[in-house]
Amino acid sequence: MSDGFSLDDALSGQGNANSQQSQNLNNPWGTQNPGQQGYPGQQYPGFPGPGQGQQYPGFPGPGQGQQFPGPGQGQQYPGFPSGGQQYPGAPAGGQQYPGAPAGGQQYPGYPGFPGPGQSYPGAPTAGQTVPSAPSGPMKVPCEIPLPAGCTKGLMLTISGVPNGKRFNIDFKEGNDIAFHLNPRFDEHPNVIVRNSMIRGQWGKEERQCPKFPFQQGQPFKLQILFEPEAFKLAVNNENICQYQHRVRNFSGIRCIRIDGNVTITDTSLTTV
Repeated sequence: MSDGFSLDDALSGQGNANSQQSQNLNNPWGTQNPGQQGYPGQQYPGFPGPGQGQQYPGFPGPGQGQQFPGPGQGQQYPGFPSGGQQYPGAPAGGQQYPGAPAGGQQYPGYPGFPGPGQSYPGAPTAGQTVPSAPSGPMKVPCEIPLPAGCTKGLMLTISGVPNGKRFNIDFKEGNDIAFHLNPRFDEHPNVIVRNSMIRGQWGKEERQCPKFPFQQGQPFKLQILFEPEAFKLAVNNENICQYQHRVRNFSGIRCIRIDGNVTITDTSLTTV
């Protein structure tokens, strides 16, 4: 494809952001590793190292009393607690503020889209199934809840069989539709229409695909991967297309609705 998004690249690990990670033939995009974080535990710029003898402004000189505090070496001001804490009641263990979540999590409402290694409290890690995700056959129309919205690496997998003119999968943000996926057998040639509905108005349809991968009465496995820049679509482990985001309130996408002429044999939500 013109955008460089191909199954061969994704499966072989060449030219892909996940090229140094383990392969998974059931996942066209591979497994993503969480990033590294350097804080907490690091000191502010210019913090005196061990034995450097730096003092804060106004600190008493040699022989005048207290020394610059290291763990268990002194107090910074009258009544300051010992043990290296920064202020009365500050949590130990390198946390930055009272009640700050440990383990690289950000505080509730952390601005911006979570990057690798960042997560909301209780978020599933790579390879885990999202809690409350249904599995097994489902009666159409049906809805799949997204309790935490769409986060990086979220992947929806649907197994089913087309049995009519068309079906659709909608990622919903309130009354809007962030991503509308609509395979159509009643148009010639057959087409996969992608679109968004914002404030009750449909946008411009996207129709270009290198192929139409569905066949009437034939089982399929459809995977939709959420990435910060786009939804990415694969069918039967072959990358088909991607859809650039038009709705940016990712945490507000709380529901996936499946409707139309299709039999659903299994669904799952995982993080990769």
